[in-house]
Amino acid sequence: MNEQTIVGMLPESAIFAIPIAIIATLAILLFRGWIIRRHARAKDTIVHAYAALAPEDEIKALAKRVEAALSANNQTALADLYLSLARAHQKLGDEEARMAALRSAAGCGALHGPQATHAAARMELAEAAYAAGDLSSACEQWHVARGAFLASGQTEEHAHVEKRMRDNGCPTDWVLTDF
Repeated sequence: MNEQTIVGMLPESAIFAIPIAIIATLAILLFRGWIIRRHARAKDTIVHAYAALAPEDEIKALAKRVEAALSANNQTALADLYLSLARAHQKLGDEEARMAALRSAAGCGALHGPQATHAAARMELAEAAYAAGDLSSACEQWHVARGAFLASGQTEEHAHVEKRMRDNGCPTDWVLTDF
């Protein structure tokens, strides 16, 4: 084929290639959204597994699972386990242990995922700081939670956190990053 023939075929090929590329891109985005939503629904399985136990038994069972995950170097399970542990401590009213478990859940979630658990732990840390009257820490935790919600595909929660930040006068992104 000569160059003129190839150049003449380009517009004809583009007529078919562009719609196919658009359909493929939309299919990929829909599939990605489905996977993110599926993961978000499954994120609370560990929390529900221990809900029927008495709080003391729940804490003991979760502590054993945390130890097992740590000894097996199962980093991906730790964030969910720590978040469940924090909620169990909350049932008993042990705020100090709850906060320690929430910080562990947030740290493990940030490093190893899942982002949904990371975001949930950050939100609970933010609400605890807000309840204690520490708006600076609350804004900081909301800011991190907002990014984790976005990364996990939870757009409604992301929008809720943004509104919460605006309502409380938290600094905007450009204030935090543009020194």
